[in-house]
Amino acid sequence: MKYQKYDSGNGNELLLFTDKTENDYNEMLSSLRNDGFAEAQSSSVDFFRSTTLKKGGASVTVTFDKKAGEIRKVYDSFSAELNTKYSKAGKCPVRMWQFEVDHTLIDCGMCYIFQLTDYSFFVIDSAHFYSLNDDKRLYEFLKKETPEGMPVVISGWYLSHGHADHICKCLDFILNFTDVKIKGFYYNFVPHSHPSAEDWLIADRRHTELFNVEIEKRRDIPKYKLHSGQYFYVDCLRVDVLCSHEDVFPQSLEDYNNSSLASMMTVDGDKISFPGDASGKASVIIERRFPDFLKCDIMQVSHHGHFGTSTEFYRMSDAHVALFPVTEIKFYEEYPRIEANRVASEIAKHTYIAGHGTVMFTFPLKNSKILIYPDETNESFEGIFNLWGYDYTDEFKEKNVADFRARNCFREENY
Repeated sequence: MKYQKYDSGNGNELLLFTDKTENDYNEMLSSLRNDGFAEAQSSSVDFFRSTTLKKGGASVTVTFDKKAGEIRKVYDSFSAELNTKYSKAGKCPVRMWQFEVDHTLIDCGMCYIFQLTDYSFFVIDSAHFYSLNDDKRLYEFLKKETPEGMPVVISGWYLSHGHADHICKCLDFILNFTDVKIKGFYYNFVPHSHPSAEDWLIADRRHTELFNVEIEKRRDIPKYKLHSGQYFYVDCLRVDVLCSHEDVFPQSLEDYNNSSLASMMTVDGDKISFPGDASGKASVIIERRFPDFLKCDIMQVSHHGHFGTSTEFYRMSDAHVALFPVTEIKFYEEYPRIEANRVASEIAKHTYIAGHGTVMFTFPLKNSKILIYPDETNESFEGIFNLWGYDYTDEFKEKNVADFRARNCFREENY
């Protein structure tokens, strides 16, 4: 069969076959089984099928996109084996936080935290290097939410893509807080050998290289390079991978955000969508494959609301809650001009901006309370002007500070 070849990073390789049918997909799986590969997991969701097979220390993930007529075959000799078994290891109620990263000097970055039934955590992304103390703020938050006498354990750290505002404070955290046990890193960064790499910021390439070097030193921590169609469990949290840079191939990646992992996370039937920073090309792929599966309860709005996935993506998602990992200033600046933001907010019963304070959800979501924490950080207008050249009127600044002070309290809302 003719195919196109793609270096997907970490020594892995993808083969793309076009104009294929489901019979071709099944025949490919049969051939692999005849070669001694054993099935590790499989899934069939909407118009997308996936099977991962193992042999020795290597795996092959084969996917079939029915609407596109594409088979993708990924050889992976890098990843540890994913856990595919649901469990409830303890009695802690499962909670999720949209963590307020420090937006004093930067308007992006995002961090989400699940606490699982055994009191351990599953962390999604982190903050920018301009969120100066967020590794310490995150450490103190996790320590506070861990029962006294128990160690802080991160059962998994999921990183959507290699942009600085998503990985830098994770890097600082693992360098500075070695007393925290981390049980796994989940990611799939696009390699710097990609033909579009010359279009990316040098800083982003540098931080990804630093991250790869640093976690490679942690040989005791499993690394999982996630491929579309795969799923895994961390305690009772299920993660289904919907898209990665491997699915965008052979299209260009001049917009690095299209390399972002997009996943659906589920806690006992409640669904939370995390497209990361997925942009237009990724959005088209996900919408084509998962028109029904995209329906969810909580939606992280892609790329901080700066512009990511399409309006149709949010209509398909039909989420009860829209989460914007962004500042109040940027949210209101962009709301009038970005239709997707308006659609996501208009559909949702609740919209929460990370810059307004950490927000906590408790599962199951039905009949639960949403807890909004006091606002901890606010923009430094002088610092922002010096770094980025943004300036505002005195009246605007006074109102911003007054609103910030008014949010210095805990609040509760019905889900």
